Amino acid sequence: MIFDLDTFAVHDGPGVRMAVYLKGCPLACRWCHSPESIRPEPEVIFLRDRCVLCGRCGEVCREGVHAVGEGSHTLDRGKCVVCGRCVEACPSGALAVKGVRVTAAAIVAKAERLKPFFDHSGGGVTLTGGEVTGQADFAGAILAGCQERGIHTAIETCGACRWPILARLATHSDLVLYDLKLIDDAEHRRWTGASNRQILRNAARLAGRNVIVRVPLIPGITDAEANLDGLFAFLSDSSLRRVEFLPFNPSSAAKYEWLGCRFGLEGERQDAARLTAIARRAREAGLSASIA
Repeated sequence: MIFDLDTFAVHDGPGVRMAVYLKGCPLACRWCHSPESIRPEPEVIFLRDRCVLCGRCGEVCREGVHAVGEGSHTLDRGKCVVCGRCVEACPSGALAVKGVRVTAAAIVAKAERLKPFFDHSGGGVTLTGGEVTGQADFAGAILAGCQERGIHTAIETCGACRWPILARLATHSDLVLYDLKLIDDAEHRRWTGASNRQILRNAARLAGRNVIVRVPLIPGITDAEANLDGLFAFLSDSSLRRVEFLPFNPSSAAKYEWLGCRFGLEGERQDAARLTAIARRAREAGLSASIA
């Protein structure tokens, strides 16, 4: 089950890559840049600014999800069975389904067709999400198939899984992009809905592999100096030396509107001076640091 596929990704590993976005995640980070990735099943998104209020979606929907009239269009998402009729009927592209089933063989075949571009740029395939370990058999088949064809492989993971699952996928990954957010367990539970204990244990066990730890910089939360210092100390103690910082991106708020939700955080991207200071602080802790 994937919700997107980007054949010209440049931020998820070296070179030009095919990024495969798997659906479903055990965390519910309040700042998630892809809220449509959290639920493991397909769901309908609504791009309100494209809606022309024609009412065709309501005419074809058998569940009574859509109410169009008096200059407004509302959705009762609790009734939606994701049949796709409204999406097919919409003339303006205001409705879409996020989540489609594909086979590992189809993904590998597409990657093989793109191999000349990967070879030229030093790129490859990255499995991201959502959470890649939530569909371990599917992900493992793609990674193994790509490696057999000489295609560079990478996974991006939050690490919230049993170690044998992560170890199996890491074996078939030339690069592991490992997300760490908060060092304090109580704060991690508050902002992501889950403990970080297993995440930190798994991170430490990846030492010695090709790993880049990624830290999303959320204003006043993950970019707080106490949190960063705690993360840097953990990375140094775990022999994980490479860290990449992801500046805050407030534009993700629009995706929450697609799902009829409100983005509950405020803030702006960290300025250049702040990013430079964070990277310098990481280097002073003995880490190799970069800004995405």
